[in-house]
Amino acid sequence: MKNAQKIRRALVAAAAAATVFVTSACSFGLGGESASSAASGDTVNIAAIYPETGQYAEYGKLFKRGFDLALEEVNADGGVQGKKLGIQYYDTQSDAKQDASVAPKIAADSSVVAVVGDYASSASAAASPTFNQAKLVHYGFNNSATNFTDTGEYVWSPQITQNTYQTLNAQTVAKAVGASAGATKKISVVYIENDWGKEAYKEFAAEAARVGLDIAYESSYLADSTDLSPILIKARDAQPEAVVNIGYGPDGALVLNTLRNKLSWTGPFFGGQETAEFLDNAGKNAEGTIITGIFSATGVKTDEQKRFVSAFEKKYGHKPGNFEVVSYQAIKDLAYGMNKTNATREGVQKALQTVTDFPLYQGDGGTFAFDTATRRAKNIDPILLIVKDGAFVRYEE
Repeated sequence: MKNAQKIRRALVAAAAAATVFVTSACSFGLGGESASSAASGDTVNIAAIYPETGQYAEYGKLFKRGFDLALEEVNADGGVQGKKLGIQYYDTQSDAKQDASVAPKIAADSSVVAVVGDYASSASAAASPTFNQAKLVHYGFNNSATNFTDTGEYVWSPQITQNTYQTLNAQTVAKAVGASAGATKKISVVYIENDWGKEAYKEFAAEAARVGLDIAYESSYLADSTDLSPILIKARDAQPEAVVNIGYGPDGALVLNTLRNKLSWTGPFFGGQETAEFLDNAGKNAEGTIITGIFSATGVKTDEQKRFVSAFEKKYGHKPGNFEVVSYQAIKDLAYGMNKTNATREGVQKALQTVTDFPLYQGDGGTFAFDTATRRAKNIDPILLIVKDGAFVRYEE
């Protein structure tokens, strides 16, 4: 991205400034290790930075379910190199300032061998420079911003980038409305006003132009918006074949409900996220909504995926979704890697550089490895999900 260097310089400055505030980190509610994960000579820890509270708390709740199940399984199987694995939880509200503030405290804890999180790429990126300087792997398991791993050699992500997600998104919309290079179709697009949303929209727009979609109207909106009628009236009045929302679950439900309930628009909708929050807020309006994702409990294909779904249902009483599987996999990835190398910061880094058969719970399953140049997973592909009878299921075109 053109402004990538500016963003990185700003994040480095933010992380450096955070050292001034680290002594007061606890006053921000950033938490620390629980009794069950306190460091000892026989324990190594992974630090989890995530939104336990705040506007993204729904995602933190989902992440923690995946973290905790994976931790139980790792320790039941002998831990890592004969040591118990622990997780130290830090509530950052997925806020960049809080991530930057707590990062030095985590980096200074010698029991911590890796960091996972945060939910938002912009929040994660604010902490990455500190972790990278400490030679502490920052595993941004949910961070799809293309330039997330640019900070340095200790910043990794198994998450699919927005380039890949939005390419599939645009192609799916085009197919649904019958667009092609010779048959252009109009659509309206709205997207969340943050770095992630702007990048995602840029990627979507590039592919949309290639596959015959004419974006007749586009607008961004603030994450804390409560009334999107002014922009959605214009989106509707552009007479689109479909409306696309690029954002998160809560705003996706707001966009959808406004279109259906206030503006009487009944056309195809693409957007939202696979969370109970989105489904509950959107209600019947969500039916038929299509999104890109990386997992569907209704479409698992391997024995390992089936075992995960069964274990999750047994522990929590319901099937796992996209956000639970990525957090579960993050802990399993790091533990698997350490058991191939050693349970140290250096061991985690070496594992991500050299292990070629990380078990894959997403998509169609199998195994995956990293591209050591980009520090991104090489062979994880997105899938499509559709809401049917009030639940997201795998969508086969």
